[in-house]
Amino acid sequence: MRETISNQPSSQVEKQKNKTESLDFILEKSKELGPEMIENYREIHENPELGGEEFETARKVKDYLQNLSIEIVGEGIGGSGIIARIKGKEGGPTIALRADMDALPVQEAESNSPRSQKDGVMHACGHDSHTAALMGAAKMLKELADKGELNGSSILLFQPSEEKAHQKESGAVQMIKFLEKSGLRKNIDAFLGLHVFNSLERGQVQLKEGVQLASSGEVDVILKGPGGHIINAYDTPSLHHIFSKLTLRLEEMFKPMEKKEEALVASARTKYAGTGYNILPAEAESTWVVRVTSPHFKEISKSIEADIKRIANEVVAEHLKEIKEETGRTDIGNVDILIKKRPGYRPVVHRSPELVGIADKSAEQVIDNYQKNEKLLMGGEDFSFYLENFQGKEIPGVFAMIGSANPEKGYPKTAHHTPDFKIDPDAIKDLAALYSNFTVNAIEYFKEKRDN
Repeated sequence: MRETISNQPSSQVEKQKNKTESLDFILEKSKELGPEMIENYREIHENPELGGEEFETARKVKDYLQNLSIEIVGEGIGGSGIIARIKGKEGGPTIALRADMDALPVQEAESNSPRSQKDGVMHACGHDSHTAALMGAAKMLKELADKGELNGSSILLFQPSEEKAHQKESGAVQMIKFLEKSGLRKNIDAFLGLHVFNSLERGQVQLKEGVQLASSGEVDVILKGPGGHIINAYDTPSLHHIFSKLTLRLEEMFKPMEKKEEALVASARTKYAGTGYNILPAEAESTWVVRVTSPHFKEISKSIEADIKRIANEVVAEHLKEIKEETGRTDIGNVDILIKKRPGYRPVVHRSPELVGIADKSAEQVIDNYQKNEKLLMGGEDFSFYLENFQGKEIPGVFAMIGSANPEKGYPKTAHHTPDFKIDPDAIKDLAALYSNFTVNAIEYFKEKRDN
């Protein structure tokens, strides 16, 4: 039978009272700060900056935090990253909150409002909303700390370059290196990352134990042939023909893996050297995106890479044999194959069921009409690096996708990374409230764990 508060020990009554007061404060304050957060979002959205170039966004964030007397412990990280710290009660747990700041090279649809003021650059993935939400959460957490109601500390990570796609360019990797070098990382108990998700409507949150998001990497298939005049298209090696066959063969091979939610292997782009209408290119390159939904992604990725190489060799050999048989010639030239692998992000793996439970509870407390969605996603995120073993220490964390579509208000389910992408700005309040509430609840969880 559940105890009423009046029947609990006085310490438990006080603890429950504090939790209730903190939650009430977060619910009320996130609504109060709504217009301010949406205005910050609008300004950032209208002035997007690509990865590594988020200087004006970072300046805005820094000014905002300093006006709140929040300590800036690092800036210019990876070019423009900012790390700040809110100190609550001394000796308490520390929760790190991450928001990415970079935009994409996309031309925004003219019908969108707010709309980017920079040609060819757009916040087409919602990172502007993450930044605005974490700014709002910073204000809430600072107020809780100033009132003596935050039983630990919070590290704020305003990260650049999430969209860079490759490990060596990842903004997360640069932030982690700074955290380690500065000594901040050793005190962090957990990380939280949030992302708007326009495939879900407001109230829905994608969150699950285990693998949350896939790894991401790329494999380049580079072909070099003799090239030639277009009139010889059927009696000389054609890189167009080879890539057409290769694409069909690889899609046929890997499609079952996507259906089983094991991996996604898809052609992202093909580039040909030479642009003349009457020229057979002598060099071409096709890039294949490889995403794997397993903690054993390295082994699976290597197997996929080997399959791509094997099929490419088979297709080239078949093509050359076909031309020789049809023309009766043996001097048609050769096609050289080069395979290059570019590692990207690791899968986002939730290794702590307890933290997933805290995130679930925290979201239910602050998001109206809350529904948890546990579908595995093929998206990739460099947040994964925060959760990996680094310098012998592995820190748990949670990454949740927050529904941001609202068709009834004119914000349909639009795909990310497209010109038409737009979110319901009110979703920013959901993110800010969840950043704050998770911090409070996670601090209490780790505090109780230490005390016991």
